[in-house]
Amino acid sequence: MTNNDLSRPVKDFISAVHTTLHQDQTIDEALISLRRRKIDEKFIYFYVVDHENRLKGIISTRQLLLSERHCTIKQIMTASVVRLKEDQTLQEAMELLSAHRLLAIPVVDSRQRLIGIIDIQVYLDESVEGADARHTSDVFQILGLSLEMGKRKSPWKSYRTRMPWILCNMAGGIACAAISFLYKAVLAKVILLAMFIPLILTLSESISMQSMTQSLHLVRQPNITRRQIFYRILLEGKMVILLALTCAISVGFISLLWGGGFAPSMTIASSLFISITLSASAGASVPWILYSRSLDPKVASGPVVLMFTDVLTTTIYLSLATWLLLR
Repeated sequence: MTNNDLSRPVKDFISAVHTTLHQDQTIDEALISLRRRKIDEKFIYFYVVDHENRLKGIISTRQLLLSERHCTIKQIMTASVVRLKEDQTLQEAMELLSAHRLLAIPVVDSRQRLIGIIDIQVYLDESVEGADARHTSDVFQILGLSLEMGKRKSPWKSYRTRMPWILCNMAGGIACAAISFLYKAVLAKVILLAMFIPLILTLSESISMQSMTQSLHLVRQPNITRRQIFYRILLEGKMVILLALTCAISVGFISLLWGGGFAPSMTIASSLFISITLSASAGASVPWILYSRSLDPKVASGPVVLMFTDVLTTTIYLSLATWLLLR
């Protein structure tokens, strides 16, 4: 399944529904109606419609078999139904199937009339192998390595390809060491700060890589609009602030248990909040910057983001500590 397929309207992939039930039917009438139909394919859900075939609800097999036979379908159905409009894309359908862990989603027209279902089998049969390959390739590329490079037999060729990105990370580590040396006074005076450096770096790196991955996903989507990009970035920004606040409060509170006092703990919490927020912003921005310069963001983003995050986090952490604790 290609990117062009994912951008096509979902109505091009729907299957007919042979298991619809009318909302005014009793359970007994519904079961009799189902027995009379020639249903050859497997069915997953029972969809409830009105006299104009408008989607009104959904019923599970368990509800249908175990409810009192005199009850009407309307009385036992679940009125809230995840649905797709016929002009939505297959990409959106896949995201909904994954997010809600559904096996099928009903598709409706502009008047909410049921026109079919999108089944998970649409892409399970055709694209699992390709998706796995793309996912594996993306994981390698985020680390600065392509899957094809790993298949090369020549160690020298692999070395020349991978070493530049290792040097990128090495440069970041050396820069962090140099920054720590410049701020050795505050580290010598407040040992607690040195103890929390690995945790501060790990949290900033993890969240910046998550934001980078979200941006890489957006870069790959065909025909994405600026409005959609802005909306996704806004959601990511709100989520990052919540993550940063949670991490800052948690780590700051835990650092109090070491007995270093309130001031060092406040410094740790404040620097962590600022570092995570800025590192995540960098992680989200780097793929777009590389993409705008016609560079492959999947290959270069990971090492660049990690290097930038380490240097930025160390600088913020130690400079803020010096300003707050050595004044």
